[in-house]
Amino acid sequence: MDERAADVRRETVEGLGTYLNDHLAGSVAGAERFARLASALASTSVGPAVDTIAQQVAEERDELRAVLEALGLTRQNRLKQAAAWAGEHVARLKSSRRSLHDRRTAALLEVEILRAALVGKLGVWQVLEDVAGDLGLEAARMTELRERTLRQVATMDEVHAAVRARVLRAVS
Repeated sequence: MDERAADVRRETVEGLGTYLNDHLAGSVAGAERFARLASALASTSVGPAVDTIAQQVAEERDELRAVLEALGLTRQNRLKQAAAWAGEHVARLKSSRRSLHDRRTAALLEVEILRAALVGKLGVWQVLEDVAGDLGLEAARMTELRERTLRQVATMDEVHAAVRARVLRAVS
């Protein structure tokens, strides 16, 4: 790699450091929230689909950690990750005190929040796909992760429809 290319790579990596760490913190909380939603919906028709996404999100969290390490960004922001984890656990305590009707509407809101989080996660794979060549990352893998996230969003649209119908039946 010539000196100019090395400078571009270094600047790109440094610029992405905070961004990638923020996504990693979000993925820590997201993995926990997806696992909780999968458990809450386990007995429904959409439970297995949510469980699959929960497992994939946890795998992708680990993959993002590996990307940070591959880029030499080993000083991950553990404070952000811990704050995201703590926030998730506070939300879990709060939701455990709700009535059955409130839990149903809470599940609907949780589906909406997690669907939005997946759209945010889509962005990180798009960015990494765009700069993969400059950073020495496997572009094909970033493409796979982007495409998988699109499938996850589509699945969460179906989950939203099912949970929404369940809530509306309970209200009627």
